Amino acid sequence: MEENNGALPTKVGFWSKFKNFLFQDITVELTPAQQRVEDEINEFLHQEITWQGVKGFLFQEIKF
Repeated sequence: MEENNGALPTKVGFWSKFKNFLFQDITVELTPAQQRVEDEINEFLHQEITWQGVKGFLFQEIKF
């Protein structure tokens, strides 16, 4: 027989189930091509933004 050291069994409530569902660990495996695209997107999103770069973009010469 299993010993429970005096602890009473507990009923799992709605919020516990909801929290466990919301914060579950999810593992996604990517193909090498998908990984390459993900790496490029990540690199683009985390590139360093400097005032010189923003200024150069905003005040670039526009020719029609």
